[in-house]
Amino acid sequence: MYNIVSVDNRRRRRESDAEILNFDDIVWLKAHIRKSSIVTAEEVCTYLECSQSPLFSYYTMARFEKSLTRVVALVTAEATRFGAGNRKFAVACCALISKKEHGEKGRSCIRKMSTSIEDPYLRHLFDADPTFNVYNKNVINLSVGAPGPDLLQQCSSLLAKATKHRLEEEEKEGKFYLFQYGITAGLWECREELAKFLTRRYGDPVQRENLILTCGATHGLQLILTSVMAPNGVIFVDEVTYMIALDAFKQFPMKRVVSVPMKDDVVDLDAFEKIVKEEKRKSYTIGNDKIFWAMYYTVPTFHNPTGMSLSPEMSRRLVKMARENWFAVVCDDVYNLLHYEAEYPPHRLFNYDDPKDPDYYGGNVISNGSFSKILSPAIRVGWIECGPRVANILKDSGILKSGGAVNHYVSGLIASILQLKLEDEYLDNLIRTYRERMKALCNVLDNHLPSNCSYRHPEGGYFVWIKLPEDFDALPFMKWCQVVHKVMAIPGARFSNHGKSKNYIRVSISFHSAETIAEATKVLCNAITEYTRTKLLQSKIQTKL
Repeated sequence: MYNIVSVDNRRRRRESDAEILNFDDIVWLKAHIRKSSIVTAEEVCTYLECSQSPLFSYYTMARFEKSLTRVVALVTAEATRFGAGNRKFAVACCALISKKEHGEKGRSCIRKMSTSIEDPYLRHLFDADPTFNVYNKNVINLSVGAPGPDLLQQCSSLLAKATKHRLEEEEKEGKFYLFQYGITAGLWECREELAKFLTRRYGDPVQRENLILTCGATHGLQLILTSVMAPNGVIFVDEVTYMIALDAFKQFPMKRVVSVPMKDDVVDLDAFEKIVKEEKRKSYTIGNDKIFWAMYYTVPTFHNPTGMSLSPEMSRRLVKMARENWFAVVCDDVYNLLHYEAEYPPHRLFNYDDPKDPDYYGGNVISNGSFSKILSPAIRVGWIECGPRVANILKDSGILKSGGAVNHYVSGLIASILQLKLEDEYLDNLIRTYRERMKALCNVLDNHLPSNCSYRHPEGGYFVWIKLPEDFDALPFMKWCQVVHKVMAIPGARFSNHGKSKNYIRVSISFHSAETIAEATKVLCNAITEYTRTKLLQSKIQTKL
């Protein structure tokens, strides 16, 4: 193992080492707090929320001395040296210690959290969340990026045909390999058919040997984070990005999430270059299979939530930056094939990481794909398209070796769906349907969106990103709109690692019909005007008072 920072730069190393997080110690600290019986559940939540930047060295001391008081004293004394995040953390810890009068209540709350499991009867992922429950008939919910029943019902006959075909093939051969452990890269026939399919649909060549099958894009992201990235590395993200990816990154607390500014709804590469230069100076543990000190997670084609795509010029520059600075670009390429304007979608970023280039060194771009958006979310099959360096590490992964190919049986069904061209027919229908819905949404926005608001017309994907007036907070607006007008979309702050973009909302076209989307969008536009006037009137009344 070795560090990316020069060993003779000791002062810089000491500063960067002090900023490394160690959340194993937070686990210990939580247990220590629980035993002391002095906190409420609310205080624990406050603690967890505020503890994003504790100093590693102080946790080590506290763990050694078994003293929560000691760690608070140390962090408080040094907080001003390392920014407001640690001051906030210190204040929260002090609050936990001082509020002894809540001890019995706190112990009761934490005991309940530790000893009970809530398992209500739910039918789907969104069932328990009023913000995302698109099946709720009382509200037109434009929040969720998932297909509706009108599209999913077509999967029944499609999967029945594929199952019949695949089982007949197994009977003919007589070996029944489909029910055996599979090879780590995933079913060979599935990857072969997938490469042919993607080549047809991308308009760019895709090679079978570059594909590793996964249980979907989220699983692919997890494999990348655990297999090829430094355990204390950096995850660069766009200022607004897929919100559940942000949630997933929190499961890797030793890795730091660093937001990158955006310009015209895509990454600002000038700003990104400066941030990379600064972050690269710090110390990271790399070597063996952990070959990247950082990764940039992005949705380069039909971005979530902005809907925009990187230009060819920006794509080339981003690949050059990744090669020169030895970081990975992990592309959430789940929307690429949902394109509504041209014959083919924009070239995926992976296409610009060309092995024929003189500065190519095994690949810096990783394309993370899934059938969730182009077939069914329940299928749980996806793929990683990557260069030799990453592919060889993943194929040798102990996780994949232990279980063999992931979702092996379903991969066999996917192979038949692709071989029989059933997916081509289904995807063509999705594109026609979503094109109509996107057109319906944008037509309403063109005619009814208030003049102090704006949006950019996406050429593909699920989402439209609407900018509201600068002083507009979309969170209370959407809560009000859900209650008063029975229409819901996601406030922009949900997509920011720092809670920015408060004056934006994201609208999805994936679930409802074009007619329903048009109706709800018109209501939404009128609600923006009504809410703005109401807030203005309230402001005038308060001024007079």
